[in-house]
Amino acid sequence: MLLVTTALSGLMAGAIQTAPTPAVPPQPQQPPQQQPQEPTPQAETPEPEATPAPTTEADTEGAVDLGTVNVSSARARGSVDSDIPPDLTLNADEIQAYGASSISELLTYLEPVTRSSRGSGGPPVMLVNGRRISGFREIQGIPPEAIERVDILPEEVALEYGYRADQRVVNFVLKDNFRSVTTEVEGRVPTAGGRTVTEFDANLLGISGAQRWSMELEYERATPLFESERDLIRDPGSAPFDLIGNVSGLPFGDEIDPALSGQVGEIATVAPVPTGGFTLNDFAAAYGDPRIGDLGAYRTLMSATESASVGGTIKNDLNGTTQATLSASLKDESSRSFNGLPGVTLTLPDGNPFSPFADDVLVYRYLDDAAALARRTDSLNGEVGVLLDGFLGEDWRWTLNGTYTRAETDTVTGRGYGDDALQARLDAGDAAANPFAPLAPSDFVRVANDTARSVSQRLDTEFVLTGDLWELPAGDVSSTFKVGADTLSLESASTRGGVTTDRKQSRDRISGLSSFSFPIASRRTEVLPALGDLSVSVNAGFEDLSDFGGLSILGATINWSPIEKLSLLASYTDEEGAPSISQLNNPLIATPNVPVFDFLTGETVFITQFSGGNPVLDAENRRIWKAGVTLQPFEEEDLRLSSTWTRTTVDDSINSFPTITSELESALPDRFTRDPDGNLVSIDARPLNFARAEREDIRTGFNFSKAFG
Repeated sequence: MLLVTTALSGLMAGAIQTAPTPAVPPQPQQPPQQQPQEPTPQAETPEPEATPAPTTEADTEGAVDLGTVNVSSARARGSVDSDIPPDLTLNADEIQAYGASSISELLTYLEPVTRSSRGSGGPPVMLVNGRRISGFREIQGIPPEAIERVDILPEEVALEYGYRADQRVVNFVLKDNFRSVTTEVEGRVPTAGGRTVTEFDANLLGISGAQRWSMELEYERATPLFESERDLIRDPGSAPFDLIGNVSGLPFGDEIDPALSGQVGEIATVAPVPTGGFTLNDFAAAYGDPRIGDLGAYRTLMSATESASVGGTIKNDLNGTTQATLSASLKDESSRSFNGLPGVTLTLPDGNPFSPFADDVLVYRYLDDAAALARRTDSLNGEVGVLLDGFLGEDWRWTLNGTYTRAETDTVTGRGYGDDALQARLDAGDAAANPFAPLAPSDFVRVANDTARSVSQRLDTEFVLTGDLWELPAGDVSSTFKVGADTLSLESASTRGGVTTDRKQSRDRISGLSSFSFPIASRRTEVLPALGDLSVSVNAGFEDLSDFGGLSILGATINWSPIEKLSLLASYTDEEGAPSISQLNNPLIATPNVPVFDFLTGETVFITQFSGGNPVLDAENRRIWKAGVTLQPFEEEDLRLSSTWTRTTVDDSINSFPTITSELESALPDRFTRDPDGNLVSIDARPLNFARAEREDIRTGFNFSKAFG
């Protein structure tokens, strides 16, 4: 596609006149004369370039008008093939000014300008040199020093590359020749202490024209952060557990012993266990507020994590029109968190040799074994992709992409200890079973861990064809056609309380998307020049999901630039979206001792939180209106003003579980479980559908760049 066209009038600088040739008598034949050879110019002493003499009327006499000559220049190397201009372009110096050490870090800094205004929350579409890539793994190790330019374009450009119009487009233009070996060692320590992160990265990269290869290695380790390292104080909840212990009446809240109440001068319902003897006088002497077991040193705010990954990419020319890319990555991750200490509730009979009370009482104790409630998660993720990219003739480009991904995740959650063994000894009056002495975890039986395992596999392929269908007076009608097919399977097994639940779900999808851009007016071709540059694009797509049926996508875009310094963009999209297979089928996981503020009682309580997939989720319908304006007021200054208005309406919106409030419990009573006394016990925090969600926002800003120094 041509960017710049200028009209020139050509005049011949002189006229060649031809005179009649007089008759000449025959001459004897002469040997043919050789043409004299022009002397070879000496590179060492080039002739000075002659200054052309001013053109006079005599010189132009008999000149011939050559008409209009179109002179054009190609787009800048690596540019996106679209009539929609970038919202922002960064050159190499501006990229280096961000101080990023990797593309991932650079994208973090650019997030405010790469975030879609359509509320989908997805990452931007990545291109390299104006072409699709096999996935982010292909470029994640490229250092910013290898980038010559970054173009950031609006969501509508994604349609022209076969993507949905809910992601902005980031085009990385790499330097034509570049080699590097980079290593990075990083350590992070918070000013408040308590958590350290160490990271090592290495990257090898070689770029030579269309050929590129790279290899990345990464290792990261982070220590856990405990609540005690941030001076957090939690409400211990209604049950008075502690490492030394407390006693209460049976049931909880009843009087322990009238004799104890008489000694302390009030009705004693809860009393701390004394640290010395265990007579009634010892309990009376130690009487006061119940002991509060501080679990801050046994409960993590941030898990301990460790990860290692390796990846590589090879890109090469197969012939003059086709390129091939092969990329692969493997990542091993693990995390470990702690959820406090396991508690046991023992019933001490009145006839037990260690009981000074006239009635049965309850003894509340923590066991000093944080690992009993720990959670460990291990995951292994592998991915391999192949991409072929080429041209058909001069006007059509095709891309064939195939990717295979496999992810394995194992989660083990400790459930603490059962008290049946020691309780039987107490009931039998075992003289060696002292409920007030330090308790050893070996005196109890571990409850079987909760386990969850999921294996996800995905195989997908896409074929994208872009090119010009036909020519209109204002320009070519560009088009994009995409067809794709993929299969996704998720197998999960979860065991809780000795009961195993197996789930297996698969999804096969066939999709198609097409878009067409019709030029209406063009200043370049002088078609309706009073309107400036005006084009209209339409797109339509479908998805056929094996477990959900058909989903449709419809949209339209108007791109108008009435003057060169001003551009307007308006679009409408109506699309349907299905919940992901993980939202439907992730294994059910129960996390104990999650602190939650109970709005009903006004207290912080520790509950069991359930997470995982929700198999009854419905598809959502999203309608998006968008209008934006971009103004570049000065030709000599890199100043760009922009404002975008977006309105999004979603029916049956798919969302994660929201913040807990009393209104939420009233609306979703089935998600909250309380005991007979009204205490909150558990919450089902799996994803759910909202009947309707609406969002409207305006993003206004400016980008200004100027070199100095």
